Amino acid sequence: MKMRLIPAAALLAVLTLVATAPAADAQTFARMHTGHGDILLLLEPDDAPHHVANFVHLSRSGFYDGTTFHRVVPGFMIQGGDPLSRDASRRNDGTGYPMLADVLTEEERPWLRKIEEALAARGYAPLQVPVNLKAEFSRARHVRGTLSMGRAQGPDTAGSQFFICVAAASNLNGKYSAFGHVVHGMDVVDAIVNVPRDPRDNPVDPVVVERIDILEGLDGLDEDELAAWEQDDRASVIEP
Repeated sequence: MKMRLIPAAALLAVLTLVATAPAADAQTFARMHTGHGDILLLLEPDDAPHHVANFVHLSRSGFYDGTTFHRVVPGFMIQGGDPLSRDASRRNDGTGYPMLADVLTEEERPWLRKIEEALAARGYAPLQVPVNLKAEFSRARHVRGTLSMGRAQGPDTAGSQFFICVAAASNLNGKYSAFGHVVHGMDVVDAIVNVPRDPRDNPVDPVVVERIDILEGLDGLDEDELAAWEQDDRASVIEP
């Protein structure tokens, strides 16, 4: 899960204000549309409330639209969510983070504009600050289908990059912030992890995340997704 660490100084505290988790008693799903098919994910705020809120906000804002799965490792996981994966260069894939403006809501962005106006009056450039999430380690295990957050070396360095396990990875338990799991579409995940890839495990032909829809409750699920949800066993991803 290596990513380039870019410190965000004191402004990292902004995420504490931004991340407001969905209600714990309502299921929140994310339907990820890819060129290989859809993946339905259950988001689990009980395990990682701020990671869920961050993922929901970035998904709804279109942040993930057009990004790619830039790292696929058979027997391990598929990783995506890097904004730099949209450009033509592969060399920077895996190093991108959301910027301060990306994690703020429309109501909060005037704060940033006021700060930038004050800086501009003193000859400073606009803020281009990457932001990181604090770790939310829990009892959730990294098993087949687990949705978790990529990070750099330090625990509090997640941003937007996520990964989906295709097999158990117990070495990640308590070290990476798991915040959901696949309910429907593991066949899509399996197809993605097995595409031809270059020496850096980047798919030769880009696997694009077209968009991610956030669904509150069961009403938005189609027949196959609802059937999969009814058979879903959340206990399988929680340590006893």
